[in-house]
Amino acid sequence: NSIGTFQFNLSGLASGTTYYYRAKAVGDGTSYGTEKSLATATPPTATTGDASGITASLATLNGNLTSLGTASSVSVSFQWGTSSGVYGYETTPEVKNSTGAFQFNLSNLASGTTFYYRAKAAGDVTSYGLEKSLTIATPPTVTTSDASSITASSATLNGNLTSLGTASSISVSFQWGTTSGVYGYE
Repeated sequence: NSIGTFQFNLSGLASGTTYYYRAKAVGDGTSYGTEKSLATATPPTATTGDASGITASLATLNGNLTSLGTASSVSVSFQWGTSSGVYGYETTPEVKNSTGAFQFNLSNLASGTTFYYRAKAAGDVTSYGLEKSLTIATPPTVTTSDASSITASSATLNGNLTSLGTASSISVSFQWGTTSGVYGYE
């Protein structure tokens, strides 16, 4: 009923596509504005790699930025959590101006815990790599028993391996020395 600006929000557009549009007014006749075009953004792409260096409290997450999309730079990071599809944590983003590998070292992780993670690439649009999982290694457990067969020049050291943890085989040994807390021999 009065002159002024108007707008319409489009959704469901295909990324990386050029669209042409013009305004239209219908009253006592029909008129059109000049044709304009817009190109939708192309998202960057990142792949989620397998974790490496997994120990009882550490893991390295690996990813690869394979395309910057239409952005000149992309922030890459990892989202992670302890439930599939739920990412309560995100690593510090790293800005990349070219494609290539990226990684992040997670520390102070609880042994025996399974973590779910995915790569994230934020440029003109944000995209995510596929979810992967890793299980933090569980260390073996061992107990030290009392020494036996003690003589003036020998003794038998005794122990018990109570769990292999997540390893398929374990090496066991004893450390000893002549000062409490200092073990110069193994």
